[in-house]
Amino acid sequence: MPITIAHLRDQLTAYLDRWPESAAEIGPVLALDSDAGFDRSTMPGHVTASAIVLDESGAVLLIHHRALDRWFQPGGHLEPCDDSLPAAALREAVEETGLDPIGLELIERAPIHVDVHPIPANPRRGEGAHDHYDVRYLFRCVRGELRPRPEEVHAAEWRPVGELDSGVLIGRLKSY
Repeated sequence: MPITIAHLRDQLTAYLDRWPESAAEIGPVLALDSDAGFDRSTMPGHVTASAIVLDESGAVLLIHHRALDRWFQPGGHLEPCDDSLPAAALREAVEETGLDPIGLELIERAPIHVDVHPIPANPRRGEGAHDHYDVRYLFRCVRGELRPRPEEVHAAEWRPVGELDSGVLIGRLKSY
């Protein structure tokens, strides 16, 4: 069954129970009122899912994004086959890094971070500038070898946590 608005609201409620100071930051996500918010063509923004993956030493898994030419956590657009946001984040991590999903453990069912960020226009895809409402989940990699998939990313590496794109997220990871 595809992801629903009810599932998103449940996830956002759990997130705000843990991180109530984040309510103002995620206003656009809270305002979504239909499943259209999961479709990548929905403007001015739509929901995406990301995996914050830590290894046993505390390093974070980052991928080099082809289109944006930057290092990010694995993540991306939702697919019709995704039945939950954590499952979408896991799927993206596996697709982009080649890790075996058996070696990835979800640390918490609630998101560790929700980030609203701008995405530049992509004329090749006919996409105007828009926002991603990125719902991020924390995973631990207990085993597996990185085999980045060139059709997805330029590279995948274990990097220092300080290289993540959010100071808020970096601070939250100190408790794990």
